[in-house]
Amino acid sequence: MLTRKERPEPHSLSTFGNVPVPGTRAGAIVSLGLAVLAWIAIPVARPFLLGTVGLGLVVGLILRWKHNRQ
Repeated sequence: MLTRKERPEPHSLSTFGNVPVPGTRAGAIVSLGLAVLAWIAIPVARPFLLGTVGLGLVVGLILRWKHNRQ
């Protein structure tokens, strides 16, 4: 008789949210798609998404400025 596990293993494909997103253009498209889905499906997450984009923009601009300065 088959028994159901209480929690899937971390390496199992049945766990949600365990999908690696590479730092390529394809990964950017996947990340953007997930953000759009979260924006539409979870209205409570909108301030978090806006804050994440704003903070990422500031940190990215600072890193770009430091990189170009050298």
